[in-house]
Amino acid sequence: MLKNYVLSALRSLKKKFGFTLVNVLGLALGMSTCLLIYLYVDYDLSYDKFQKGNVYRIALNRVYPEREVDYTFIPHSISPQLEIDFPEVVGQTRFGPAFGSITLRYGDEFYIEDKILFPDSTFFNIINVPFIEGDPKTALTNPNSVVISESTAIKIFGEEDAMGKSIIFSGFPPEAQSKQVTGIIKDYPANSHLEFDYLVPGYPFYQGTNWTGFNAMTYIELDPSADADKFMEKIPDFIRQSADGEIRARNGISYDEYIEAGNGYNYYLQPIEDIHLHSNLEGEIKANGNINYVYIFAIVAVFILIIACINFMNLSTARSTERSKEAGIRKVLGSAKSQLIGQFLTESVIISILAAAVATFVTFLAFPYFNDIAGRPLSLEQVLNPLGISSIVLIVFRIGLLAGIYPAFFISSFAPVSVLKEKLGVAQSGISLRNVLVILQFSISIALISCILLVFDQMGFMMNKPLGFDKESVIVIENSFALNNDPNGINFNRFETFKTELNKIPEVHSNAYTSAMPGDLLPGYLVCIPGTGKESMMTRNMVFDDDMIESMDMTLLEGRFFSQSFEDSLSIILNKSAVEKLGLVDPTGKKLVHVQEEIEEFTIVGVIEDFHFQSIHVNMEPMTIISSQGANQFFNKVVVKVDNENVAQALSSIESKWDEFVTDSPFQSYFLDEDLDRFYESERATSKIFTLFTVLAIIIACVGLLGLSAFVINQRVKEIGVRKVLGATIPSLILLLSMDFTKLIGVAAIIAVPAAYFWMEGWLENFAYAVGINWFSFIIAGGSALLIGLLTVSFQSIKAALSNPIESLRDE
Repeated sequence: MLKNYVLSALRSLKKKFGFTLVNVLGLALGMSTCLLIYLYVDYDLSYDKFQKGNVYRIALNRVYPEREVDYTFIPHSISPQLEIDFPEVVGQTRFGPAFGSITLRYGDEFYIEDKILFPDSTFFNIINVPFIEGDPKTALTNPNSVVISESTAIKIFGEEDAMGKSIIFSGFPPEAQSKQVTGIIKDYPANSHLEFDYLVPGYPFYQGTNWTGFNAMTYIELDPSADADKFMEKIPDFIRQSADGEIRARNGISYDEYIEAGNGYNYYLQPIEDIHLHSNLEGEIKANGNINYVYIFAIVAVFILIIACINFMNLSTARSTERSKEAGIRKVLGSAKSQLIGQFLTESVIISILAAAVATFVTFLAFPYFNDIAGRPLSLEQVLNPLGISSIVLIVFRIGLLAGIYPAFFISSFAPVSVLKEKLGVAQSGISLRNVLVILQFSISIALISCILLVFDQMGFMMNKPLGFDKESVIVIENSFALNNDPNGINFNRFETFKTELNKIPEVHSNAYTSAMPGDLLPGYLVCIPGTGKESMMTRNMVFDDDMIESMDMTLLEGRFFSQSFEDSLSIILNKSAVEKLGLVDPTGKKLVHVQEEIEEFTIVGVIEDFHFQSIHVNMEPMTIISSQGANQFFNKVVVKVDNENVAQALSSIESKWDEFVTDSPFQSYFLDEDLDRFYESERATSKIFTLFTVLAIIIACVGLLGLSAFVINQRVKEIGVRKVLGATIPSLILLLSMDFTKLIGVAAIIAVPAAYFWMEGWLENFAYAVGINWFSFIIAGGSALLIGLLTVSFQSIKAALSNPIESLRDE
């Protein structure tokens, strides 16, 4: 029986080759798109799945009197004490990333690296890292050791055995340090929220007792039988008892009084496998994903597959008139309804199988391009395994059955007598269903077009929003501490001489040195108003020299900049947000207590306009800026504003000057505008992918509409011939044939616009600064869909209107 079904199906599909081709291409595009989306989503969902299931990161929701901030960094004393006090905690580790690049040297070769972590010796007890050589139990116990990745070992040592060799961290302040290789690990997987090629013991960062300063990423392992929620209920009392003494010493009030004043330390656990898609805290090692994008792409995949299946159902029901005669004759000859259903479902499944074969070929061709725009190391091996292949086969059969089940029941239900008398009373129901399906197809397409236009609006807003400084033609020199040739402190003369030499370059407008740049992770310090005895807020902090504000074209609102004409070692500049959150009126000249390792009192000498030192995904934070004249201030970057018409020449001249001053550290620089663009890589990749899939959805819908319009117009060929004989003009015929589809697209727009509006309204809530919804985008989306639909239908309409009526009326 099955053999007969297959042979009959193949004959039928061959007979109507055009119908078969349209269905196969439509389904193939839908399947290929779904497969690509699956690879993208599956990769995002795979992050850190190779870790232990009971490992958690401790994160902090820090409450200040005027705002809340969530941090990845917490006080380093917490986790060791948790392991001692609570039997639920069976292990812990702490580490921090290198905030910027570090210059390494082996022999005469220099290497500039930034994928460096500073963990304690328990790192490998908690984080799953396969070793190639070395002992994970002892690899990080010596402060002068380093564990490197396999690719790093090959890059630096080639065919030499790296174990026991020494690497000089020549850009490691305050002086060069030699680190001995004590372990070689496999390259850490890219599908992790962590990223490192070097592991350097971080003991200096975790000395002394610390219950309120944030300096360590902390991970704990809970006993498998422990309840994480019940464990966290014990933490507030633990923090109260532990931090009370430090709060009293620093603020002169008890922990409880401190909390009543509007402060708070709310710790919570993040399962390690959830961090990538569910966490976007201050201090993430690399940009995380977004679970909302996973949901969006999954929904888009379903929509596209629905559109492809609708094409099949539409064309199959449209063919109901000619297939009904076949069904009627089969019934008269003794075929049961179940046999007819089996026959038509077999055809559907065969089309699905053919489509899957074409989809596989299309996916293979498109994969390199898709991988490039996705920005992820996706691999077809994600599905080329027994489970993946069996799942695909099962899905292909299900698609065939799903797409063919209604046409099969619809056609097999015709009564033989009515069919053979050409009186199909059910024809109108088939037409109604086709109309509903066309509306659904174009509702999805219009919604997708609307969404992608709004995504472009938001991207344009983010990329062009004023940042409060000029980012164009700014070269940032890293590792500027290499200019210092005094191991006992900072040699300011060297920095000033280098600045003077840079200013002699014709293409250089100005230059300055600083501790950090916009885009860097900035340290946070407490500030208070003297005499209150209470903490006022946490601010971000930077160190500027006298020319930094002018070089970056920042705006002074009141007071003055730093200047060599004044003694500014204890001067401080605030941004506008800091002044507002502190509630200061006429702040210039007032005192401010700044808490770093020591408590210092500064005088406010100026206020500058807010500038975005972070991505505009997050709200503006208060900022304090300290002068480089202060004792023991650290600055690591030189900012050079250059002529935008001679950037290449300027960069070459700057590098030459660097080589004159520094012999043991290579020149390293970047363009500020390019560096800041990395904040929006995820949105750019997402918008490209979303655009691609939207275009594919429209193509699939148009393929189906093209086939459907061809069939429907073919059914009206005699009507067209009669109308032409009676004097109908070609434009009137084109309008007549296109009007029905135009009405359907109009209804689709009415359905799609509200859905897209609410969808994008939720998406824009993810941004601290959103462009707002532009209703013109919906007009463009509806108009585009209408135009595309009309062009698609008009192709067949014009063809029919131009046909010779004699040909269509000959048999009458």
